[in-house]
Amino acid sequence: MDVYELVRGPFVWIALSVFVLGSLYRVVSILAAGKKDKILYPSSSVKHGLRSILHGMLPFGSSYMRKQPAFTIITFLFHFCVIVIPVFLLAHTVLWYESWKIIWWSLPDILADIMAILVILSCIYFFVRRLVIPEVKKVTRTSDFLFLAVIMLPFLTGFLAYHQWGPYRPILIMHILSSEILLVTIPFSRLSHMLFFVFSRAYMGSEFGKVLKASEW
Repeated sequence: MDVYELVRGPFVWIALSVFVLGSLYRVVSILAAGKKDKILYPSSSVKHGLRSILHGMLPFGSSYMRKQPAFTIITFLFHFCVIVIPVFLLAHTVLWYESWKIIWWSLPDILADIMAILVILSCIYFFVRRLVIPEVKKVTRTSDFLFLAVIMLPFLTGFLAYHQWGPYRPILIMHILSSEILLVTIPFSRLSHMLFFVFSRAYMGSEFGKVLKASEW
């Protein structure tokens, strides 16, 4: 078995298993820890929690977002593209069909290219932002730059592989392997905010809305 077959076969299943099981473990452990703390749940409120989640998902839904319009636009475009491209990219939907005979709508190639470029440019923007903005620089750690690289590499190598810029097979192997590394990293790093966004927003919304009688947005 050569390197391509290894990353295309066993490594994919390992990465998916670690991602799914790791994500379930993190979510269940957080919910279990919350139940042990009797202080948390008396302040829970479905109404305020849902309202906070909605404001967090809408562009310019909070005062913080409105104060930084450029950052808000880039952040929302970045997250949207990072989620949509892996699911609806034509090459990926073909793989789903070949493996499990599942098919769904796919992105036009030109749109996928634009979205991939947006992800790459956004990562560069976040990288520079952590270097030049004092209040962001103070809380930046080396791992933050590594996470940006982990996110950007699958999109950069995927873009290069699709257009066959450079040695195709090594770049394709790097694309698959970097995507697997990203999946494995998500549950056990700061990237896990994608799993806990709903819970953290719901808690903050409940705490501010029901207890403090104020909004956190």
